[in-house]
Amino acid sequence: MNRWLTFVRAAALITLAAVTGTAVAAEAPQSPVQIVVGFDGSCPHDPAGVNQEGPQRYRIRPSWRASVGVDEEAVGRSTRLGFQVVNASPAAAAVDLHIDWQYDDAPPKDRPSFASVEQYMSYRDFVVVRWPGSDAWQTVMADVEGSVARVRLKAPPGTTEVHWHPPYNYAQSERFVESLRSHPLVQVERIGHSPEKRNLWLLRITDASPRVKKHFLIRARVHAYESASSYVMEGMVRWLLSDDAYAAAAVRQYAFYVIPMANPDGVCNGLGSLTAPQGVNLSSIPYQPDAASLPLKQAIDRVRPAVAIDLHNWQNKHTDGLLGLDPTIRERFVRFMPDQLQFGKEWTIRDPKPLPEKVPDKELLRHYCERHFQATVVTFEFPWFARTPEDMRATGRQALWALLRALDPPPPELR
Repeated sequence: MNRWLTFVRAAALITLAAVTGTAVAAEAPQSPVQIVVGFDGSCPHDPAGVNQEGPQRYRIRPSWRASVGVDEEAVGRSTRLGFQVVNASPAAAAVDLHIDWQYDDAPPKDRPSFASVEQYMSYRDFVVVRWPGSDAWQTVMADVEGSVARVRLKAPPGTTEVHWHPPYNYAQSERFVESLRSHPLVQVERIGHSPEKRNLWLLRITDASPRVKKHFLIRARVHAYESASSYVMEGMVRWLLSDDAYAAAAVRQYAFYVIPMANPDGVCNGLGSLTAPQGVNLSSIPYQPDAASLPLKQAIDRVRPAVAIDLHNWQNKHTDGLLGLDPTIRERFVRFMPDQLQFGKEWTIRDPKPLPEKVPDKELLRHYCERHFQATVVTFEFPWFARTPEDMRATGRQALWALLRALDPPPPELR
């Protein structure tokens, strides 16, 4: 009888979710705490990814997918985590969260590319928490055993957000785009829709000068879990629209084109890197594009950038990535933006390699733009650990400023 009541209660919660648009993981009868998933950007994205194992003790499986996934959507490969702890009682409640990354359950062909489970979990031994009524994210370290990160919280009344990294969901992106529509330097263009009919936007930022301008592309949120790229992109855009003298000079010299969220389906559905559990990795530009890639490829081909930035964030804690930038420009760049030691970060630098003569079926953005437009391209990787969303925005401002300064020819006395 008790099992039947629990089933009925869970079914009622999921029925309520269908009405409200939020899925709720089933909780034990009379428990004041619920684990809520199914919202924009949650991971797991379905109550089936959450199991209650005792009074206020829950097992969370970030790699649970509604259908079989591949690559970073396969069991044991997730790079995403996000859920809510809702405490309906008037007093704080102790909650025991077992975040099971399922490293050993990954299929052999999708086994995580780490030397060991210890290395894999060294990037997953913490969560960030936003308490009820707060806008700030607090890092909470976990106790790790195997590939399970155990987090104990004293959840206050209300809704506590728990994520691997500070989130930036599809609704946030839509609000950001909407906030720019009335700005005199910004044109907002819908370039298409994702396979699930979410908006794909292209922002054009420049001044009214009639001079011929170089085209500068900024692409963010190719991989769904990489929320840092969204905050970095916001920082870049807000700087270009600021009163800063160098920003005014930049929008006189360049027309900036920004793709603010390349993968809205993956973002909204709580995925790691792909557009769907067996979807597309948008890092590369396919020469025979699929439905997810086609609007983005068409926009890039129309922009024909002279300069391009591809924004990402690694999982690791201690290094930023500066990838593919011409060594002469890179040497100047790191003078303007040295290692961010205040966040414990040093640059990992990878210089560009010669393009293969034979054109492949698909190419990374930087290779595609180098081949077709002779563009200067850089990929930035800015991992989260020890940074806040405002730190990421500031990092974006500094990175764009430094790259623009590095692209300027040095004075003759410095050559």
